[in-house]
Amino acid sequence: MSDFASNRNFDVVSDQRVDKHLIKAEKEGGAKFTFFWAASANGTAQLMSATVATFVSAFMTDVMLIPAAMCSLIMLISTAWDAINDPIMGVIADRTSTKWGKYRPWLIPAPILLTIFSVLMWLNPDLPTTGKAIFFLVMYIGYGMTTTMYTMPHVALLPACVKNDEDRNKVIHLGAIFSTLAFSFASSFTTQITAFFENNLGVQNGYVPMMLIYGILSMVTFWGLFSSSKEKYVVETEEKASAKEIFKVLGDKAIWPLVVIWLTFFIGYGLNFSSAVYYLTYYMANPGLITPFFLMNTVTGFISIGFLFPLFMKLFKGPHNVFKVTLVVSIICYAILFVFGSKSIPLMFVLSGFVNLFTTLQFALIQVLINDAIDYTQWKTGHSSNGVVASIKGFAQKCGNTITSSGMLAILAIAGYVPNAIGAEPASAMFAINAMRFGVPIVFAIIQILCLSKDPAIIHKAEIDAMKAAQ
Repeated sequence: MSDFASNRNFDVVSDQRVDKHLIKAEKEGGAKFTFFWAASANGTAQLMSATVATFVSAFMTDVMLIPAAMCSLIMLISTAWDAINDPIMGVIADRTSTKWGKYRPWLIPAPILLTIFSVLMWLNPDLPTTGKAIFFLVMYIGYGMTTTMYTMPHVALLPACVKNDEDRNKVIHLGAIFSTLAFSFASSFTTQITAFFENNLGVQNGYVPMMLIYGILSMVTFWGLFSSSKEKYVVETEEKASAKEIFKVLGDKAIWPLVVIWLTFFIGYGLNFSSAVYYLTYYMANPGLITPFFLMNTVTGFISIGFLFPLFMKLFKGPHNVFKVTLVVSIICYAILFVFGSKSIPLMFVLSGFVNLFTTLQFALIQVLINDAIDYTQWKTGHSSNGVVASIKGFAQKCGNTITSSGMLAILAIAGYVPNAIGAEPASAMFAINAMRFGVPIVFAIIQILCLSKDPAIIHKAEIDAMKAAQ
């Protein structure tokens, strides 16, 4: 046990007393906070993220006609920088000191800048190929930096405002519902929405007005979160947060299993999701499947978060057990799809929908692990490092995104992918698409199962509960 924990005499607080205190704790956050926390980063901003994750690679290769190898380099540069600036933002957030708090002030400018870059990145300027590539690189870097600007404070804000695990999980649950709906809506209806603007309203590029609308909605929800939140559980120290805090947290080996989970999760899920359009278009040779496929994901995703999440939390007694169950089911389904997915469209749809019931839950459970790391770090060090911990998770996520975005395009280029060659893709490209969609996620799911047993917040649960009870 840490010196901080010993000095506070947390070791003499019985488990029974701690549990009783936590059970009687007044529900925190309130309806407005819960709604706006869920509807901002997980809702309106997620509409933008889902659109980018699903369609931006195909937009670059098939609309802007930028070669896949060049697109891979663009993604490598932009997402690598995006990963680097996460820790910078985490330290800045923890160092922020205003009458509005540490994390809340960043919610004001972030959605404005997010809207600007989210609109500009979908333009297709009349420039040579290299000029288009440079333009997109600049806009995509701006988009990534403004995403970081709201992500770090948003993640740090929940444990700063709510300390009870049950209340946190309810906020996370609603956030997962919004995230599922936003991701499913964007992936399912983007082509129809952009076609509406282009065919009915005469807009040359339907992505532009669509992203503008999403941006305006994000301003409403982020500013609503600013007005409804109150940072109550931030433990200050005399020493200002610095880059040393990042290395101090990462120097604790107990945190690394969580970092590995974050990194492998976002690589595995990212490859599975980002390759879906390529898989349906080229591997299944049927681009008409894209809309019904993502609509199916919408339905199963909503069922998963709306009904399975609370049911599984009770049935398997906690988020960590639920996470393990979802990973085991994912491995089985991905293995079947890797071998037999192309043999039958009905089989592919049924198994994909079934596995989506379980993989959708994992996004909510990842948020639980972030709170685990924040609680553990506060117990171990004696002060709050919410922004730094959130930035470490963000760094792992962005590294995963870097590997996903640039790696997927690099693999396609190496495998001999030919744009728009439906039914004529080489066997090497077909194998690469299938492996990215199902093979790699299997390997990473196995790694995540092994790491979950090393979660420091579970190993030190009694001490952490005692710390929170004494606040």
